[in-house]
Amino acid sequence: MLNYDEMTPAQQIEYDYGGTQLTDDVNHHRRRFFRCWLDGSYNGESHYRANCEVVRNNYHNWSVLREFVLSEFVDYTAKEYETSREIASDAISSSMTSSRLIILLDALVDDARDLVDFEEE
Repeated sequence: MLNYDEMTPAQQIEYDYGGTQLTDDVNHHRRRFFRCWLDGSYNGESHYRANCEVVRNNYHNWSVLREFVLSEFVDYTAKEYETSREIASDAISSSMTSSRLIILLDALVDDARDLVDFEEE
């Protein structure tokens, strides 16, 4: 087996995202960092505001939010692993089953909704 530092970005993603930790642990570091991605900590306030706008406008449209978080999660992963969107997307897909990916996306939708939940009250 390769040392982690010798792995390609795709191999690192598959290694890190494989298994059930991302779906089972809301406090998994990749999930926490993705929430930071959504809240603008990576790309600034304009990214945060744009994310809130999408979530606010589609709060009850699960399919649109699922597409949104998938796109954002691919962007986040590409940045974290310093690779292209295409490689990140392929590695995410190959790291888990389609049913596990759906579970993850549902959890990430909940994370995204947290951005604007205080406004819904």
